[in-house]
Amino acid sequence: MTTDLLGILATYGLTMLLAIPLGKYLAKVFAGKPTLLDFMAPVDQFIYRIAGIDPNRNMHWKENIVALLTINAVWLVLAFGLC
Repeated sequence: MTTDLLGILATYGLTMLLAIPLGKYLAKVFAGKPTLLDFMAPVDQFIYRIAGIDPNRNMHWKENIVALLTINAVWLVLAFGLC
């Protein structure tokens, strides 16, 4: 009982501790401001080039649904594969 409660409190505390810094980081990313992880930009561009993704183009709703269902199918296969 005590270890369960400690686990819950630790998870809650860690969430509260990370909420503000992570929120500030995400605000910078979505605003297009420089962040600490900008050194990874060449890796991002390489992955985009290999996958054929144009980062400046938005997906319409049909492409979004296909992407959502595809990643959910992958997770479903992985989940059943691990059991």
